[in-house]
Amino acid sequence: MRKFIPAVLTLSAFLVGCSNQPGAVQSQVLHRATGSWDGKPYTHYPDGQPVLSLVKVSIPPNTTLDWHCHQALNLGYLKEGELEVETRGGKRTTLTAGNTLAELVGEVHRGRTTRQAATVMVFHAANEELAFSTPQDQCPGQRPPADGPLDILLDDIEHRLASAESVALHKWDKAQPVQDNKRELQILNDVRNNAWRYQLPAERAAAFFADQIEAHKMMQYSLLNRWHSQGRSPDTPRRDLQQELRPELDALQARLLQHLASLPSDTGSACNQRLASSINERGLSPLMKQAMVRATGQLCDQH
Repeated sequence: MRKFIPAVLTLSAFLVGCSNQPGAVQSQVLHRATGSWDGKPYTHYPDGQPVLSLVKVSIPPNTTLDWHCHQALNLGYLKEGELEVETRGGKRTTLTAGNTLAELVGEVHRGRTTRQAATVMVFHAANEELAFSTPQDQCPGQRPPADGPLDILLDDIEHRLASAESVALHKWDKAQPVQDNKRELQILNDVRNNAWRYQLPAERAAAFFADQIEAHKMMQYSLLNRWHSQGRSPDTPRRDLQQELRPELDALQARLLQHLASLPSDTGSACNQRLASSINERGLSPLMKQAMVRATGQLCDQH
């Protein structure tokens, strides 16, 4: 029987002898954190049997994730694309490819892609009982998800107002005024013309959307004033007004009309009390809360 061992050894020695010496090993710490991206310190690892996971999350373009929280520690690396992260309280950050992020613990938040898909590699340090992500209704100490017509409508209003920063950044860069009479007239005419599809009086729909426009502008003015005081705007990736933001706002228009039509037909103090309570429970930033109050100013006046 022929033996091949010497030949294998000779070939191995030949390859080793001809190879170049490897260069020096290099290491780079991409992210080291003792707290989440909003500055809140981490306090402890979860009790129980440690479980480490590396999770690849692929998010399609123009996608808004559901509200959720993490009950363990997560460190994310955005491999490709762009991702905006926002909290219920109005805190916001934006990631581009190559950025890292120490995730929030226990605070409800969500991510949103723009016209690019995003791929996130997430290192998850937990135990056997904790999931990678927890839906909002199961997050400790958080309010349940929208389960009634009013909360659903408020979610859409909040979503629309959240775009004010991106619109304001566009106007800052282009030195454009916040007031755009032509655009406002176009929106209100479109709302009046389509109100019948949702069995809404045209003037009620128009009055509601006039409030949305004013609240959105209020946020823009406040943000621009802040940036002028600071002498600069945030270093946040810009979103295209025509290709991204306006199509998103147009899609929200139909949802807002649909959910407005679903509101119970009550008015007066009981309606106002329920509305105030729902807004207060959201834990919004002062600016977002003021804008929500402005956007809902006529909800209980007429049905």
